[in-house]
Parts: sequence; C-alpha cells; structure tokens
Amino acid sequence: MPVNTPALTDPAIIAPAIIAVDLDDTLLRSDKTVSPRALAALAAWEARGSRIVVATGRPLRSAERLQPELRRYPWIAYNGALIQEEGQVIYAQLIPTQEARAIVQALQELAPDCRVGVELDDHTLYVNQPLQWPWVHQVSDLLAVVQSPAAKILFSLEAYRQMPELDQALPPSTKVLISEKYDLVQIMPREASKAQALAFLAQRWGRSLEETVAFGDDVNDVEMVAESGLGVAMGNAAPEVKAVADRITATNDEEGVALVLEELLEREGRR
Repeated sequence: MPVNTPALTDPAIIAPAIIAVDLDDTLLRSDKTVSPRALAALAAWEARGSRIVVATGRPLRSAERLQPELRRYPWIAYNGALIQEEGQVIYAQLIPTQEARAIVQALQELAPDCRVGVELDDHTLYVNQPLQWPWVHQVSDLLAVVQSPAAKILFSLEAYRQMPELDQALPPSTKVLISEKYDLVQIMPREASKAQALAFLAQRWGRSLEETVAFGDDVNDVEMVAESGLGVAMGNAAPEVKAVADRITATNDEEGVALVLEELLEREGRR
C-alpha cells in the first residue's frame, strides 16, 4: 500500500489531463508485463479524456515486445531524446554525429576493454562486445558505424569509475546519467530529459506539467516526477526519486500505479 499520501485537493491533480508512466520497474511487473488492473485504470482515465504517455529509457522499437495496449500511446523514448506520436517522431534531441564519434573514441582510448553501446537511428544498439539484449548488433569497429546522430551511449558504472578523465573529454552539449540501480552510465544530449519532453507534449496539447501525474522509479525519472503536478515514486524506486516525489506508492509488483490511479478515480467520482 502507499506509504505517503498527500491531500489531493488540486482539481487538476484529481482529474489529471496527462498521465505519464515509466515502464521498467514502474508500470511493468518483474515479468515485463502490465497487469490487467493497471491497464484498466489507464483505460478508465483515457475514457475520461486524459492523455496517457509512456516515458521510458527504452528505444521506440521495444514497443514491439510489449502488450498491444501500450503501443498506441505516445512514447517518450531514450530518456526524453525522442517522442513518437501516432507513429511519427515529432521531437528529437540527439548527440550530433561528430560529437558521438568523439565520445566513442575517448572511451576506446581511456578504457580499451570497456563494453560500449551506441543507439543509432532507433534500429539497433551497436556494441563492441557480446551482449544478450534484443536488437543488439556486435561490431568489431564501433567508431566505423557511428555515422549518424546518437540517442545515447552506454557503458557500465564500474568502467566509468575507472575513467576519471572522461568527464573532461565529453562535449558540453552532453551529460552523464548514472544509474546505480542498473550499474549503468548513459551519455545523453544535455537537453534531453523525460521532463522536458513531457513539457513539450503538454504544450502541444494545450496543457502543462501542473496537470500531469507522473510515475517513475529511477534517476532518469527524477526531473519528471519533481516537476509534474503529482509526482509518484514506486515503492521500489531509487532514493533520488523518492526524495522528490509527492507520493510513494507500492512496488511495481504490488500494483503501485493502479493503486494511485484508482484512488484518483474514486476521488473524482465523489466530486
């Protein structure tokens, strides 16, 4: 059950115009499915006119592996680097090609044995070492394939800690996103974030972040949870997310998203 319940008295929050929800460890259970209860709660809000948005660090192509109900929603992907609505990319914040190449070259020079992944063109994740993930393509020369802007560049937190010089080598147009939870470091475009992408969508729809309920669990959700009208951290969320949340709900395997949405529906029904 929720462990932190604010007074939900703001009409915009009782009847949110936008519901933004992260996928892994938030809406998705440990088996990578969404419960019928959570889907029903989202559908109920959608029937009332609310917009449902998937906000994830995943690539757009990963929608193919998820339940059909999730595929038709607008997607904020790559931690806010891309937005897709009705099958069209309507927003992009990418690392320019030359800067992406410079980062890959720096990683190869500073840590020749480091496994590095680069997301290009939303088709595949190119890696320089074996990796058992979907849509991964191993290449012998990673630098040779970086011929277009990158959504993000990934490597392990352990490798990052062994490269104190890396931060100084990064272009100023990029930033480092560190996830202790997943032992992962992501180099992202500086202007890319779920919060900024969500604000873009809200403005496009004539709304604002104050009318949004956002759910998240990891560091890439911090800004979105902090800046939304009602920010909800999962019970299994990283401490950084819980610290900025208005509400802490149950875990992803304990119907944390559904519990909050159902409560808001109940309060709306009593108005």
